[in-house]
Amino acid sequence: MTEGEGELAYNLTVIYGMSVLSMVVLYKVLYPPQHSSPPPNPMVSSESLPSPQSTLALIKSRRSIMPKDLSGESLTREEVELVLEAANWAPTHHKTEPWRYTVVEGSDAINDYLDMMETWYSDNKEDISEADYDKFLMKLSGARSTWPQNVSHVVVIGMARQALPDKKLPEWEEICAVASSVQNLHLALTSIEGAGGFWSSHTWCRMFRDSQDMRDYLGLKDAEDRVLGAFVIGKVQEGKTFKGKRRDWMEKVTWK
Repeated sequence: MTEGEGELAYNLTVIYGMSVLSMVVLYKVLYPPQHSSPPPNPMVSSESLPSPQSTLALIKSRRSIMPKDLSGESLTREEVELVLEAANWAPTHHKTEPWRYTVVEGSDAINDYLDMMETWYSDNKEDISEADYDKFLMKLSGARSTWPQNVSHVVVIGMARQALPDKKLPEWEEICAVASSVQNLHLALTSIEGAGGFWSSHTWCRMFRDSQDMRDYLGLKDAEDRVLGAFVIGKVQEGKTFKGKRRDWMEKVTWK
């Protein structure tokens, strides 16, 4: 190779190297490295899980406990947050997580909640049959006599019909997801000593329950969003016990 050819080869090597370096720099500018998302919750070790017997015992201990059997003692904020965290771990198809909860806390807020119902029925009385209106007033009177005095929290249950902008699943799947979430809430509540409650479907105030005014109160803006009642919780009166009974599970199972 002559001196001129060597100089040309050197220059071409430098130019090629600088070109590669420029391409690398340009790529890093246009496509910066993405920060990895936080790791998902780690798998729970089997050592920290309750035994099958303990799990079944908890499930069998779950009861629907009415406000008349509650004491008026309040659950702590930590206890309420625990049951809501449990509710958040329900199964959900395509991870839409459609459950939405609004927590009404304390006697004053519960009174306001019942006042809101009564005002709505009064304002819309012309559109409600006399029988339905009278039934509502009777049920409201019963709620007023026990809820503010005995109940710790009222957790109103909502369902976002389309919880994710790119996914709209069959409605029944989302209702099932919310029901599973409520069951988680109820089981977690059962695990707290002295705590109890029940799922009120709010059928007695269904016209308000299904109204846009109720959805607005819960921050549910879509007309297809649903309100599925409320979970009424508190501390059980001392000495109260509640029996449970189920027919044999084998009557309801077919093996193939």
